[in-house]
Amino acid sequence: MDWEGTMKWINYHHLIYFKEIAAQGSISKASEVLKVGQPALSSQLKSLEEYLGIQLFERRNRKLFLTESGKVTLEYAKKIGSLGQELIQVIDDKMFDEEKLHLSVGALDSVPKHLICDIVDLAHKKTGCFLSIYENSSEDLLRELMAHQIEVIISDHELASLSNKKIFSKRIVKRPLFAYASPKFAHLKKKFPESLEGQPIIVPTSHSKIRGDIEHYFETNSIKPKMIAETQDTALQKILASKGDGVVFLPNFTTKELVQNQKLVKIGKLEEVYCEYFLIYSKRIIENPALELILKQDFEKMRLG
Repeated sequence: MDWEGTMKWINYHHLIYFKEIAAQGSISKASEVLKVGQPALSSQLKSLEEYLGIQLFERRNRKLFLTESGKVTLEYAKKIGSLGQELIQVIDDKMFDEEKLHLSVGALDSVPKHLICDIVDLAHKKTGCFLSIYENSSEDLLRELMAHQIEVIISDHELASLSNKKIFSKRIVKRPLFAYASPKFAHLKKKFPESLEGQPIIVPTSHSKIRGDIEHYFETNSIKPKMIAETQDTALQKILASKGDGVVFLPNFTTKELVQNQKLVKIGKLEEVYCEYFLIYSKRIIENPALELILKQDFEKMRLG
């Protein structure tokens, strides 16, 4: 059988143009984004409709709206586009080093460096993979994940916009939160947590879930400490605390060395307050052994830090 003569072949560029027209709601706006002339774009859209034998858009009030057939076509166009991006990334990884596995990891700056190191160190030691590690906002990292520019995000919260069916979340660690400070605050151990009344504290920024949990804890216990600084970077929190600036709130695996070196002392435990950490990842046609390894790992049983 002559497959060349019987199979239909879709023009990849037609799908790219169609997706952008659907996203913008007009050919003129899509033309500006794609840097393609409007006549050429109209011609490409017409060619796709004729080729598929369906109408993709209907015009209402000078704006284009997808038909039911157009909505179905858009879903397939998105999947094909996503697979195309995945193919490019896989090929780029292979081009980087044919002999070496590559794992690209994104992390929020609010995630303790100890945890990031434990995760990537495990992947490297077990698979010998080359590591690319990036820090950015959750919004930017999620965009990079969906574009297959990174393979996994280490986060301290479940990302809100996980409506995409190919994006998954797995909680890997849940730990209680403790108050730490320099030795000059050691007296606060007595009558904790009431002893924090009026004391200087350093907390995560307001968009953090942990920040809300800490504030709720103080409100529930009728305690009013003095907030002197806020930062998402846990490494910076520990530096400020070890210099004697105030009390910080962290899981114990992040402070072991500083406690051993007497830079920090444990003041007390915030009852019923926990920090959680997640792996946010996407499923690929071709699996990455390094990613699969860390997804299967039971980090709760590991001695973190």
